Amino acid sequence: MKVTTNQILVLFAIVALAVVACLPITIFAMPLIGQERPSQADSAATLQAVVSQTMISMTQNAPSPTPTLFLPSATPVSVTNTPLPTATAVTYCDWVMFLKDVTIPDGTQMGPGEVFTKIWRLQNRGTCTWTSDYMLVFTGGDQMGATTAVRLPGGVAPGQALDVSVTLTAPNSLGHQVGYWMLRNPSGVLFGYGNSAERAFYVEIKVAKESLPHGEVTGSLCYPSEFNPPMTLYFEKTGTTDVIQFSIPENQNVYSVLLPNGTYHAYAWASGYNLEGAYTDSSGLMKTFVVRGGETTFNINLCDWGPYPHGRGN
Repeated sequence: MKVTTNQILVLFAIVALAVVACLPITIFAMPLIGQERPSQADSAATLQAVVSQTMISMTQNAPSPTPTLFLPSATPVSVTNTPLPTATAVTYCDWVMFLKDVTIPDGTQMGPGEVFTKIWRLQNRGTCTWTSDYMLVFTGGDQMGATTAVRLPGGVAPGQALDVSVTLTAPNSLGHQVGYWMLRNPSGVLFGYGNSAERAFYVEIKVAKESLPHGEVTGSLCYPSEFNPPMTLYFEKTGTTDVIQFSIPENQNVYSVLLPNGTYHAYAWASGYNLEGAYTDSSGLMKTFVVRGGETTFNINLCDWGPYPHGRGN
């Protein structure tokens, strides 16, 4: 097909008209096309903000959760048996343990002015030895006589016992009389018995006018033979030098005598046979007995006979 000039010109005219028609549209669209496209980072941030707002909205609108109570599981407790602390024993250098009244039991009846010997048996409970510098001293109560201090014989080691004695006189005032005594160490410190070595031992008597001055003593001689030789019976008052004697004829194996009130040792001597019989304890030492006015003291039997004199016990 043969293209003519006129056809070419018509084609160019159509193209030109199309370009002119599109130019206003291009000018109007350029600002819109020139705007920056959002970056990938901005898109992610925008998405995160939307999700966060959504979560907050869901949290605020969600119902409150019901609290759950969690109980702790029981753990077994092991019990340890802890031993109790051991008590420490208390000791003192000077300490007394009171053992007994050897003579003049509490409440013994005495006459006014009656002389007697009080003997206590004490044990050294402390840790220090009692020497001859230790004293028995009057500390209070009724003072019975002029004696207020007596020196100990000394040499009493811890654990050993000692009989301490003092000669006293019943006062003229009637009724119960009590005198308190303690030991005193060389430093002048008083001590006695009790948990803290603070207690005094004492002598307690009852003074009465109606008390008779004499009492009766009876016993057997127990001579080691069918034939009792003549002998002399001796009563030695403890704490004094007083000795009362009686003659016993032959073939007499019992006796009954009157003695002034007091504490005594008793023994007999068969001079023709050089034998001594005495009222003794299981150790062979002479033991004491008490004579009270108006009363009878029985069974002061002199049954321990031998060729040697007997020692004095209590």
